[in-house]
Amino acid sequence: HQYDEVKVGWVEGAAIFLAVLVVCFTNAINDYQKEKQFQKLNAKKEDRTVKVRRDGNEIEIGVQEINVGDILLIEPGDIIPVDGVYLSGHNMTCDESSATGESDAIKKGTLNEGRDPFILSGAKVLEGVGSMVVVAVGAQSFYGKIMMAMRQGESSETPLQRKLDVLAEQIAKYGMSAAILLLITLTIKYLVKCALEPEFPPASIMFSHFVSIVIEAITVVVVAVPEGLPMAVTIALAYATTKMLKDGNLVRQLAACETMGGATVVCTDKTGTLTQNKMTVVRGFVAERELRSRSDVQSFFASLPESLRPLVLNSIAINSTAFEGPDEKGRIEFIGSKSECALLGFGKACGLDYRAVRTDNKP
Repeated sequence: HQYDEVKVGWVEGAAIFLAVLVVCFTNAINDYQKEKQFQKLNAKKEDRTVKVRRDGNEIEIGVQEINVGDILLIEPGDIIPVDGVYLSGHNMTCDESSATGESDAIKKGTLNEGRDPFILSGAKVLEGVGSMVVVAVGAQSFYGKIMMAMRQGESSETPLQRKLDVLAEQIAKYGMSAAILLLITLTIKYLVKCALEPEFPPASIMFSHFVSIVIEAITVVVVAVPEGLPMAVTIALAYATTKMLKDGNLVRQLAACETMGGATVVCTDKTGTLTQNKMTVVRGFVAERELRSRSDVQSFFASLPESLRPLVLNSIAINSTAFEGPDEKGRIEFIGSKSECALLGFGKACGLDYRAVRTDNKP
């Protein structure tokens, strides 16, 4: 640079360096924050206790402390953390949709009873009580093998990444073609110019000029590559994750936003996957009075004879093992048999306090 010129040669290098930092830190900070949130969710989900029988004594332990050979005691609402074989119990029914995709309740029992004795990890106990012997835990369990297979799966490129790869390849081809064409054109032009001059220039001057021509050709290749494109894509995906977080969707990887946004077909298994998997009372017939829709529950109950109302509510509360409690997502709902949960929901809409009724009518 001359003394009277502003030195701005560092601007391009600094801008490229800043762009690289933005891309790296955006990915790193997003992955770190989402990973911490997922760790908190997983820790809270796994922070639960179960009842087991060891040395003839019933004790409560954490799910991480279960060993093969323990006798696990099962109650309605429990999510089975290990694989096991049914030993004894009464009217046990499990929901294994998390493992099989089928929402039908499966009755558990012994082979002599003609029922399924194998209880898979991840299954939810809908009704009944019983015990099982633990045969597989952790990564050796059915649910654990599924989780390990998902963790070991190779991450494939997203549609946008594949399109960008094709675009980069095309840009590289066109840039290289333009650079070669420019190199040949400038070389021929310089040689023709030298041939037309009275004296052929010295080799040192020609070599210096050829180096300048090669630098110009390389510059064309460098300029053709859009170094700001990865930064723009990363910032756009990071913005998408923040928008999805406001909608209650926690995204662990930036590429997941683009992958879901590019989905054109969603395949589901049967209608149970798309419903709430929740049974409600919609029709009924009591004392010659008919319930025709779910919205008429209160008016239907009010139309019953006054002497019959306590009998209906007490029958619903006492002849049931379902109860109200938090589900795996922390929401308060009825846990147990689907039909008993539906009846308790009907009773709650009619003003039933099932806990008080059961307290007053203990067996």
